Amino acid sequence: MNETTKAGLPRISEERAGVGKNQGGAVKKGWQTKYLGEILQKTETVNPLQSPNNEFDYIDVSSISNKTFSIEETQRLKGKDAPSRARRLVKANDVLFATVRPTLQRIAIVPDELDNQVCSTGYFVLRPKTELDYRFIFYFLFTEDFMGKMEKLQKGASYPAVTDGEMREQKITFPPLSDQQRIVSILDEAFAGIATAKANAEKNLQNARALFESYLHTIFTNKHEEWIARKLGDETLLKIIDGDRGPNYPKTSDFYDEGHCLFMNTKNVRPNGFEFDTTMFITKEKDSQLRKGKLKRGDVVMTTRGTIGNIGLYSDDVEFENIRINSGMLIFRVNQKQLLPAFLFEMLRSHIVKAQIQKYTSGAAQPQLPINTLINFTIPVPISLETQQAIVYTINKHHIETQRLEFLYQQKLTALEELKKSVLHQVFSGEL
Repeated sequence: MNETTKAGLPRISEERAGVGKNQGGAVKKGWQTKYLGEILQKTETVNPLQSPNNEFDYIDVSSISNKTFSIEETQRLKGKDAPSRARRLVKANDVLFATVRPTLQRIAIVPDELDNQVCSTGYFVLRPKTELDYRFIFYFLFTEDFMGKMEKLQKGASYPAVTDGEMREQKITFPPLSDQQRIVSILDEAFAGIATAKANAEKNLQNARALFESYLHTIFTNKHEEWIARKLGDETLLKIIDGDRGPNYPKTSDFYDEGHCLFMNTKNVRPNGFEFDTTMFITKEKDSQLRKGKLKRGDVVMTTRGTIGNIGLYSDDVEFENIRINSGMLIFRVNQKQLLPAFLFEMLRSHIVKAQIQKYTSGAAQPQLPINTLINFTIPVPISLETQQAIVYTINKHHIETQRLEFLYQQKLTALEELKKSVLHQVFSGEL
């Protein structure tokens, strides 16, 4: 019979757990492995409703930022207003781990000012016994090994989650307390440097995008005499076409992973063009039943419900031959004797149109931009197609350079994330 711990968990032998083994397989002296359930203190639950007039700070699942890994915002509530999930008492230096969508890494340490406040039952509260430093556990939760187990254990389609019991069954390998504190100091310094480098790279990334936006704004506001203000509802310039919203609109059961016609959803239309990381298709038969919403080469698409103003150009570069739009977007089909599709694409992502979208979008819960509003939008259009083409060419040159800079900064951010993983791996495999 297997021996068990006081927590009722099977006791882990050094041989089974690979306690403190370095890459060469040797056991690192002084390291041991235990279940989290063995090394954590019991935490308390409370019911704020029993003290209806007492106020407390409530930490809900959205309170923790997975960028700064800190509790950025709490709600000040009276007991009588407490939600049903406000049940866990926290103390300073507790480590909170969100068990709902655990791979999002909403992890933070409770600061002194939130001592004896309340958090959601969507958190697992880690309060270590004296043998472990709380910051050592905090860093352990970011390791690839631990997060990989969370990804495998999470269950549920809409709100994947792990249970408190599954958290307690996770194993942690740790050295003596003095070594933990030395390791934490190393990690604090390393992660502070990585955080600064990431902040700089992210700022440079934002600056590159902002520079391109500024350039677009300059191009379309510094107009000349040959530019004419035109309404989007001017059918001599373009036609606006919606999708088929009739009885034949596809149901969930009509979609397939591959097929005759791509049925475009809002995930496929991004702020600066199409993305096809995820796709769904309808059959040739279903396609033939739909009356409207079929794309032609040169069409420009805009999302008009939910996320407003994302756009894409159905150019010859798009691989799919048959595409229909869903009910959350519209098609702009231009008169190519007066307006180039590529010029309209650039205009629609300019500040001129974005400002009108912001002004006229309606609906708080489900924002939308109806056709009868959109037709009143005004855009400046050069009379000459050659001028339009020259503008598109210049914008494309700047866009390519912006994309190059974005790629470089994104690479740096990826490298910094890999560095974090490498440092954590070295620490928790006993190499530091």
